[in-house]
Amino acid sequence: MSQTLFSAKAGRQISVFLENRPGTLSEVIDTLGAGGINMLALSLSEGLDIGYLRIIVDKHDEAVRVLRAAGHLVIERDVALLTVANRPGGLAAAIDQWAKAGVNVEYAYSADDANADRSLIVAYVKDLPKALAALREA
Repeated sequence: MSQTLFSAKAGRQISVFLENRPGTLSEVIDTLGAGGINMLALSLSEGLDIGYLRIIVDKHDEAVRVLRAAGHLVIERDVALLTVANRPGGLAAAIDQWAKAGVNVEYAYSADDANADRSLIVAYVKDLPKALAALREA
């Protein structure tokens, strides 16, 4: 980890569209589990009649394959994967660099145990190469 408390790399996110009804999330999670695929990050948000599941997994190509084979609508997107110190100011150090470079975060998500030393933050930005360069220069 750098002196500025963070590191970053490009990653691939999977988005799955789910009907807003009981059982649709478990269908996706069960499909991934049966395929031996581990979720590293997850975000679920609601729309009018649909849910938007965004995930980062350990076996991206395999996850896309099994989800599509199960009939799920899957979209892939390049995202920034930030690893930050899990302490006050850990995320701010990276986000401040993006703000100085004119990089806008469209959305982001994370989930970590409070006892973890580092956090994984998934962030979607429109200019990923510029975002990664801004953090390397920090």
